[in-house]
Amino acid sequence: MAKLDLALLLAFGALAILSLAFAIFCFVRALRVSGEKDGDLKMFLWATGSMFGLIVSGMSAAYIVLPILFHR
Repeated sequence: MAKLDLALLLAFGALAILSLAFAIFCFVRALRVSGEKDGDLKMFLWATGSMFGLIVSGMSAAYIVLPILFHR
């Protein structure tokens, strides 16, 4: 494996894992806020953050990490 492949794998692998952790954190926060009175806007914002984290994590994994791993 080339040095650039390893650097990309580590950088985008870490980004994918951190984005997935952020998505889980936002989802848990959205569930907590959903029970509050007038918590609709907060729940929407946390759910939007969760979706953003899932998108970044999925795109990093699908377009950078998995092709590098399959190329090996």
